[in-house]
Amino acid sequence: MNLHAKDRAAVTEIVAQTKSYYDGPADQIYRHIWGENIHIGYFEHDDESLREAMKRSNERMAEGVELGRDDTVLDVGSGYGALARFLARRYGCEVVASNISERELEWGRELTAEQGLDDKVRFEFADFHDLPFEAEAFDYYWSQEAFLHAADKATVLTEASRVLKPGGAIVFTDLLVRDGTPDADRERIYERVKSPDMWDTGAYLSALEAAGFTIDTHENWSEHVAPTYAWVRDQLELRREWFEDRIGKEAVDRTSAALQFWVDAADAGKIGWEYFVGRAN
Repeated sequence: MNLHAKDRAAVTEIVAQTKSYYDGPADQIYRHIWGENIHIGYFEHDDESLREAMKRSNERMAEGVELGRDDTVLDVGSGYGALARFLARRYGCEVVASNISERELEWGRELTAEQGLDDKVRFEFADFHDLPFEAEAFDYYWSQEAFLHAADKATVLTEASRVLKPGGAIVFTDLLVRDGTPDADRERIYERVKSPDMWDTGAYLSALEAAGFTIDTHENWSEHVAPTYAWVRDQLELRREWFEDRIGKEAVDRTSAALQFWVDAADAGKIGWEYFVGRAN
């Protein structure tokens, strides 16, 4: 990572805030509502659960590339490792699941051992601004809704390029805040997930090109954002008393209101969700 001291300090602060968010009360909500997969769902039917839709998200992402047993994958911001386990189970590839949340890493290891996949998936603490891996170490670099937490997204993409073999691919989805979104709305969107900044499509396409990637696939999946957060909020309210006992009424109230704002912002076209596959040159 080639950053000036001031920039390194900013990255360190954002990483600490993100770690605190995922290791804090949010961990209870993610575990007990989302489950082991904590990403946006790709819905096909109004009456299906988020867990079914999240499984489809993993499947749709993998359709954009050709994975095989000999491939190595780095999953950054891996959550509890559901995607890593899916890839290892479905395609037989080896996956390094990296994260900065100790709680998520711990449960991810437990789930992976329980499912008999710890010979294919290993978990490592890693900050995607400064990855502790050798250059050209992986065939694929994978990420789901993690880049929104990056303090320096250009550096993250440059690191992705560094650790990929020539011809390797970056495969990711991210939540976007559309250009032209009022600053007040933007700050409320950021506040729920403690994000320092969220990009729109053009910024990603430009930064991918600058990092040495050629875009193979780019799709707009934004219609699935509002249903995802509406489902989560409904589950939170249905189990409100249970969550209040564990994280307190104030935290539940704040989370419920923030989730509803995300639903409304997505319906208003302020929050998007897009899928990218880029090939390393």
